[in-house]
Amino acid sequence: MTRKLKKGGYTAILSVIVIAAVIILNMIVGRLPEKVRQWDMSSSQIYTLGGTTSDLLKALDKDVTIYVVGDPANVDKRITSFVKRYGDLSGHIKVETVDSVLHPEQVKKLNATDSTLLVSCEATNKTQSIPFNDIIKMDESSYYYYGQAKETEFDGEGQLTGAISHVTSDVSKTIYVTEGHGEAEFGKTVTDMLGKSNLTVTSINLLKDGKIPEDCELLLINAPASDLANDEKTMVSDYLDKGGHVLIFAGYSEKERPNLTSVISAYGLNLENGMAADTKNFYQNNPYYIFPTIESGSEVTNGVDTKSAALVLQSGALTQIQNLPEGISVTPFMQTSDGGMLVTPDAQKKGTYILGAVSEKKLDTGSARLTVFSTPSLIDESLNTSFTNLSNLTLFMNAVTSNFEDVANVSIPSKSLEVTYNTVTHGGMWGILFILVIPAAALCCGLMIWLKRRRL
Repeated sequence: MTRKLKKGGYTAILSVIVIAAVIILNMIVGRLPEKVRQWDMSSSQIYTLGGTTSDLLKALDKDVTIYVVGDPANVDKRITSFVKRYGDLSGHIKVETVDSVLHPEQVKKLNATDSTLLVSCEATNKTQSIPFNDIIKMDESSYYYYGQAKETEFDGEGQLTGAISHVTSDVSKTIYVTEGHGEAEFGKTVTDMLGKSNLTVTSINLLKDGKIPEDCELLLINAPASDLANDEKTMVSDYLDKGGHVLIFAGYSEKERPNLTSVISAYGLNLENGMAADTKNFYQNNPYYIFPTIESGSEVTNGVDTKSAALVLQSGALTQIQNLPEGISVTPFMQTSDGGMLVTPDAQKKGTYILGAVSEKKLDTGSARLTVFSTPSLIDESLNTSFTNLSNLTLFMNAVTSNFEDVANVSIPSKSLEVTYNTVTHGGMWGILFILVIPAAALCCGLMIWLKRRRL
């Protein structure tokens, strides 16, 4: 055997070994979980699943199949990658791709539609369809005005976790929301979040209906502009005293609302006739834009990161009655700092004021529960879409779901796809350092080196 032939043989064998190693490595990598194969390098961490999803999947005891229905060539890779992470976290989750172009009969058999995720649970015989457009949301006005489609939000976790909870649970609750007093309407974000937790919102006019329905497990009064009628006050008070649950966004009003105030004061809280301000924790030099102090130890604050912030605007103020009625206990979960103030047309009174509290009354059988927020701006649509990192909506959903023993808060806000830029709001000495000193030092240093080399 010639030397050239030997060398060629070694090269061929080495090539075969390298190719085999690459094939084996690809097979191993292909079987690794999606979170290992693809790191979440997105600015808003769209692929990272939070604690709510992890807890739901760990407790899952029913098999769920997620069908990715569409033309595989056109399905956004972010969606397919994201869905696979659910399968990695739970053995009860199975992910299947249904090619709507090659297998339209399978799409029809599943009663699915193109470009959707179909979440199905055979044990409950329930399904829920999620259009891709509900996961990657677009700014329609941008296309209308500028002719360019602009992505705004990624709602994969919120939609998919809510769908899994829906198809695996037999629990469905109805929240009755009063009308007839100029109440504020829920925004789309709040409505979607309630739906993700299997909560249906139904409007009720107490005067017209004449009573609170027997199946009412939570009555919600959202920022009434006018007072309750005497009959309505009696209905709400009787409902509470029979073990009912009521959630009120009282808000500040220039009009007197003695009946609403009476309902609240019967459960140990005074709705003060004035507006809350905070001289220590406020936003943009406006003491009426308050960063409240979030108190731990309440169901309403569960899962709220101590580093995150809530923001309330132009809030009313609550105080606790010194001598609580018998059987009543009050737990504030949101307050001003000790720099709080109650501002009225005639005076300003310093103190710490309650912005949210839960009041419970022990009964012979069970207990009544009244939750009061002093401001409806907590769930304001424009506020929460402008500041997506606030804990406002988490507090709201916790306040709602804590009224039900068998409902968990699985409502997860969507994540922004907007490009964010680092800005220095107050430059000061740092601005001078980075804009003037460092560039000038670099220029001088370069000039000195250039002069030194030129002399050489």
